[in-house]
This record gives sequence, structure tokens and C-alpha cells, in this order.
Amino acid sequence: MAYQSQYTGAQIDAAVGSLVGTLNSIGTAGAAGFGVGVAPPEAVFDGMTPLFGYTDPTHANYGNYQFSDGSVMCWIPKFYYKIGTGSNGLAVNVTDVKGVKTYATRYEAEAAGYALHRAFIDGGDEKDGFFIDKYMASKNAKGAGFIASSIAGGLPISTHADHNPIADLTACAGNYYYEAINAAHARDGADGAVNASSRFHVVSRFQWAALALLSLAHGQAASSATYCAWYDAGGSTNFPKGCNNNALGDTNDAEVAYVSDGYSNAAKTGSGTPFAKTTHNGQACGVADVNGLMYDLNIGITCIATAVSITAASQANPCQITAAGHGLTTGDPVMITSVGGMTEINDKIFAATVVDANNFTLDGVDSSAFAAYTSGGSATVGTFYAAKEATAMRDFTAGNTLATDHWGAAGVAALMDAIAPAFETAYPNNGFAQRMGDGAGQVLSEAASGNGWLLTGLGLPKDAAGISPSGTNLFGSDYFYQYIRNELFLRSSLNWNYGSTAGVWGLHLGLSRTVSGDVVGFRAACYPGA
Repeated sequence: MAYQSQYTGAQIDAAVGSLVGTLNSIGTAGAAGFGVGVAPPEAVFDGMTPLFGYTDPTHANYGNYQFSDGSVMCWIPKFYYKIGTGSNGLAVNVTDVKGVKTYATRYEAEAAGYALHRAFIDGGDEKDGFFIDKYMASKNAKGAGFIASSIAGGLPISTHADHNPIADLTACAGNYYYEAINAAHARDGADGAVNASSRFHVVSRFQWAALALLSLAHGQAASSATYCAWYDAGGSTNFPKGCNNNALGDTNDAEVAYVSDGYSNAAKTGSGTPFAKTTHNGQACGVADVNGLMYDLNIGITCIATAVSITAASQANPCQITAAGHGLTTGDPVMITSVGGMTEINDKIFAATVVDANNFTLDGVDSSAFAAYTSGGSATVGTFYAAKEATAMRDFTAGNTLATDHWGAAGVAALMDAIAPAFETAYPNNGFAQRMGDGAGQVLSEAASGNGWLLTGLGLPKDAAGISPSGTNLFGSDYFYQYIRNELFLRSSLNWNYGSTAGVWGLHLGLSRTVSGDVVGFRAACYPGA
């Protein structure tokens, strides 16, 4: 249903005029309205209308807008951040967020020790902010077709035939992860068809990580639940709550309850109560369902990987693996799976040292007492990529052959740059299932440029000291599933049955673009000026 504005044009102009000095402000962490804001007038394009109360930081609609299809979206203003190291004026892992007006330029901010979040660079330009769906996408009629819209109380779209299938949308031919890109591009298309010049895209991992960082800063700065409903003074559950206990509730907060969407223990979008406990900023104006409910697909990061067959594994110190033409370089992470006999090395990621073109050793692994190798196994190595600053998220297409595609050699070469994510490779704690945080160690990089800055912009730990099998409460002990997967389609948040490992920092690196999942959905975003 199209939204009819409760404001006249003159009222909107007057309201915006009263915001001089606070327009496009991310706000003050711990205070009313932090984490969303009022978009500059030039960012509000045709079809996007502010909701009643959008200028009032205490209102449920603060910073909320509605597109012509009925989709409610939140405006996230550009911001700078500083990650505490213990020696830069902030304690380790303390996060400080500054509004864009604090510094005249990105370089002035960097000189003061603050970094511009990568989410605010798109198509080679710094953006004032971005619009992001308040709710996970659900099926909505548009003309003679169906599109994916951000509507409260909807049945969340999944990428599987059994659960609100994405294939029911006009733009989508099958139930696969990659169809989310087509669905996002159809929001402003005719009768639900893909719009080749659409301004909408699947939420990027950069944008999702910006929400996570805002949640972290807000929880640390809050002193009560007044403007941060999920606040916990003890620090053990000081993070957004959600649908994650496989019973339409939250494993850390018995007060939270959701309304079933009729499938398993999935819930209707935005149906959690108290609602503010389920948003990224602990207020009704925030982005909902960021902890559990369903996996959120994120673009902007992928992997090109190859697997070679293992033919031998030595009982030695260090363990030597024989795999003809392995293609590794010393220091590369390598994933070992399906080995017969020496099962101790299965389903783990190791750092490798190259012996020759057909042999490498596993760093720090003494396999002298392991079971003897008998047969089989694969060694997988891959290169991870993130979107170039010059790339516009809206330009990514859903295939794996074209120069515009999010996957495949042509698209990756044209639109992405290699990055080096950090994995836990120290045996025996180097399994796939990790969590965010490790004791008192620093989790995110404080860097304002380079690989460390990109990792923080993606919500990835700066090194292995930032993850562990147990995690830390500060990051919700959220799931970090390390894996090397060709044609990776990253998933955030986790779903309704993950318990304490679900959360705004949670991510899964284990599945590819062609997978179908009844627990996997998406939401859309867009930048101004697109």
C-alpha cells in the first residue's frame, strides 16, 4: 500500500529548517535518537516520504521514511568512529562515534584518530548516509506483480520453496540466495520486474557492520534503559535481543516475545515485544530484528576458492600434507576436510608453510600421535574480496560470468579488491565454529585505512585475538563461522534457533550464491544520489 504523507510540503520545509546544526546527525551514543537521523533534503528522492515524527529524536518514527511501495526505511547518517586500543585515549574495545559535522573532512577526522566508516563510500563518493530497510523483506503486491518490501508484520521472504519463497516474486526465477539481488532491484521496477537502473540493492556487509558498530557504541555509552531498551548494566547481555531461542523468544531475555509467521519458529517481521529491545539502537526508531529471526544476506564481500585432493598426511612435527598443485603461498590459510584416518585435522583452518609445489606443512601441528592417514581429503585455499570504493552497490548483478556480477572472475576483477580476513588457525581451537571476542583482547582494528580498516568496515576481527570458541559478552558471544567457500554469499545475524550465538555481530562464511535456505532472507538499502 502506498503511504500518504501526513505533512504538507511547507511543513516538511519548516521542519527541516528547524534542524539546522542537527540535520544528518548520528546523535550522541546513549541518548535519544542515536543510530538514526534526519536525511538531508537532497537525499530524499522521489517516492521516499518522511513519516510523522521523523524530526523528533524521542519519536518512534525518528529518522524513518517510507518508499512508495510501503517499505519503511531508516536513514543512517554518515559517522566517524574510534576503536579503543588502551593507548589511544580509549580503553581496549571501547568504541566512540562522532557525527559527520564533528570534522570538516575525513582527513581531519583521521588526524584526530577517527575513521570514516566504509559503509559511507559508494561509487567512488562519500555519501551523507544510507537508507536501510527497517524490517526484513516480505512479499508485497505491486501492479500486476509481487515485490519484496520492508513492512511490519509481514511474512519474511526466504530462499526456499517451503517458507515464503523468494521465487514467488515477479523478478525471481528460483529459490536461491542470488535471487535476493534481483528482488532488491525490482522494488522500483514496473509491476515487480527488475529495474536495470534501480537505486536499491541488497544490504551490504559494510552497512550491516555499521549497524553493529552503532549498537556497540550505544550500549557502552548508555547508563539506563531509557533510550537503550536492551541495556544491561552488568554488561553480560548488553546488546540487541531477538527471535533466537527456537520458541519465538530470546535466549537472554524472557520478556521478549514474537508472533509466529506460521512456519517452524520463524516470526513475523517487526513483531517482537517490547519492540525497542529488538532494534539496533534499543529504540522504536531503529532497525528491527538484527538478532536472529532469519539470516540476512549481505553483498560486498565474496571469495574465489579452489580445492585440491589430498593424497597423504604425515605423522610428524609438523604435519605434512601432500596435495599435487596445491597453489598455496606460505602463510595462506588452508581448509582441510574429509580426510580418512587422520580425522584430527578435519574441519579446521590452518596456516600453511609451503615445502614445494605438491607439499605443505600445517603450522604448529604435531601429528605424531594422530591416527594414520588412510585416504581422501581436500585442501581448500581461497582469496577473499571486498567491493572497491569506486563500486556502487546498486551495480552488482546476480550472476557469475559478467563484469557486473557479484561472483565469478570477471565481476570480481572489475568491482572488487583482495582482502585478508583473520582466521583462528592455532590447533586445536581452529575449527569452523568460532565466536566474536577472546578474553580482554582487542577485537576490531583501529586503523583508518588499509586492510585493518576494511576488516572493521566489514565487522570482521582484526586478527585471531579477536575470535575464540567461547567469545565475549561485549560482542554477544556472536557466531563467527570461519570457512573458505567459492562464490561466497555472506549471511549475518543468524536465525531463530541459534540461541546465544545469534546477534548483530554474527556472520557465516560457509555457503555460496546457489544455496537455497528456509532460514535465509534479506533486506534492501539504497544510497542518495543513485
